[in-house]
Amino acid sequence: MHNVDKDFNRIVIDSLGKDGKSISALTKDLEDRGIRQHRLIVTGYLRALTDMNILREREVPPSKIYQPFKALPDSIYESVGKACRKIDPDADELILYTLSRLFKRPVFDTELKLAGVNRPIGNSASDNETKECKRIMARAGNVVTSSNAVHPSREFPDRMTEVLMEMVLDIKDCRHVVMETRQTKLSFE
Repeated sequence: MHNVDKDFNRIVIDSLGKDGKSISALTKDLEDRGIRQHRLIVTGYLRALTDMNILREREVPPSKIYQPFKALPDSIYESVGKACRKIDPDADELILYTLSRLFKRPVFDTELKLAGVNRPIGNSASDNETKECKRIMARAGNVVTSSNAVHPSREFPDRMTEVLMEMVLDIKDCRHVVMETRQTKLSFE
């Protein structure tokens, strides 16, 4: 599952790695991945990412090396998977339920794999639902590599709130402001 436009950023930063690469090395690596872009386009893209403080530029004569400042944030699938596993180690059904509720549609097998679910779960969606979901995904620019979409077989309405709270705390890096213990009785003595 990927969006050609949105995932290019992830592909570039992943390709640069921690040590970074020159424009030539990056262009060659992208070609090896099947992405053919002219060197000038790659150069402009890297400079734009540098201006946005996503990359750092280092002079190593005769070239420039581009390095990521920090790792990319998790995708929605990775965030849901991590949050669900914090709540329940065997969270495959909870992951399916959460994604299905977030997207308001059946979830494709490829999406579940991105969230860390590697076994078949859920109830198959009808052919019409699957076609409609594929049409929606294609309109958004996503490439769907799976033809199997599923609905959750169980519901977790109470646990979904916990999942969303975990995701927000991780994404915003604000776990330090959460009270870990709860006072059960107020004492005035």
